[in-house]
Amino acid sequence: MQTSPFASMSSRVLRKLAIAGMSFALSSCGGGGGSGSGSTPNPPVVPVPPIAPAALQRILFVGDSFTHGRYAPVRSYNAGGTQDAATGSSRVVDENYGQTGARAELEPGPWGGIPGIFAALAVEASLNYDVHIEAISATSLDKNFAAAASVIEQSKWNAVVLQELSPKPLTFALTGSTTSDPSAFCSSVKAIEQGVHGVAASANVYLYETWPRADLAQALSGAVGSTGYHDRYVANLAVLGNANHNAYDSAASHDGAIAGVAPVGDAWERAWSEGIANLDPSAASTLPLLWYNIETVNNPAISAPDLLHPSIYGAYLSGLVLFQQVTGSDVRSFGASESAAQALGIPAATAVQLQRVAWEAVTQESAAPIDQAVDPCTLTQ
Repeated sequence: MQTSPFASMSSRVLRKLAIAGMSFALSSCGGGGGSGSGSTPNPPVVPVPPIAPAALQRILFVGDSFTHGRYAPVRSYNAGGTQDAATGSSRVVDENYGQTGARAELEPGPWGGIPGIFAALAVEASLNYDVHIEAISATSLDKNFAAAASVIEQSKWNAVVLQELSPKPLTFALTGSTTSDPSAFCSSVKAIEQGVHGVAASANVYLYETWPRADLAQALSGAVGSTGYHDRYVANLAVLGNANHNAYDSAASHDGAIAGVAPVGDAWERAWSEGIANLDPSAASTLPLLWYNIETVNNPAISAPDLLHPSIYGAYLSGLVLFQQVTGSDVRSFGASESAAQALGIPAATAVQLQRVAWEAVTQESAAPIDQAVDPCTLTQ
């Protein structure tokens, strides 16, 4: 049985706000120490031997436009990496650039996208990452695998990140899309994981849990501006978020060989519940939207708000969550001067807030199902 799309999101928001409040309270409590006043002479300076660079890690991101971002400046951010590079770089190798047929790119490439944000963070953290992207717009994991198995099944990968076509992990009742098929999503994860581990047994395979789409929440909620619309919209957004959370964690659990789920969707919901981002595009707000809306100049050109792909803010938060999950680095350490945020035009104060939310989502979110009546991996359309 599918959870009602009009269920309240209050319990989840309160839980997240409580966690956020606890985190803030703890971070506000510090210990202090002082230097002694004795006259002991300073110890001699001992030369520190140079630290050997960390071994090169090659990572591949597999997905669609939720991985490449679709819109400038995210789509092309840090693109143009060198194939078979010997050292890490902030530049991303676009495996499909210049390809034809199923792997042809709809928007101009090469693409960097959210992997480009990951690559920039790796350089800043002095981590040695060679970052690649294999993304096909509006394409499911099984079709990506069919089109680009020669890219995905390579022994050189230390990590592979999988992002599914957004309607597929959800039910038809939530999306109205014939591509919705949670069970098939779980099967695709298993097939690709086994393909990767068949040639790279020690590679870590991660799932990239995407966000609830505003356009779907709007479609479930009736006419914008009608009586009770906002409350219905908020409730439906929570139902969509829970469904994504449950599907990705169910796929990981059923597979049994997934290194982790990057809870990007959960992080977006935290940003809303903590008042960092605007969750309702129809509501007047000075807070940023995590989805792409519509700008004065749009690349590619659009004539109406998008409300499904990430804005610069949504892409940045997604990149932070992926980086925290894959590397284990504390993204809060980047601070106000982080270069990717600056390059994308994100204010320093907002960047710091998003860094904290990403850290919270990875370190504090539970993989337990939320309001789940039926295991998504058992649901077929």
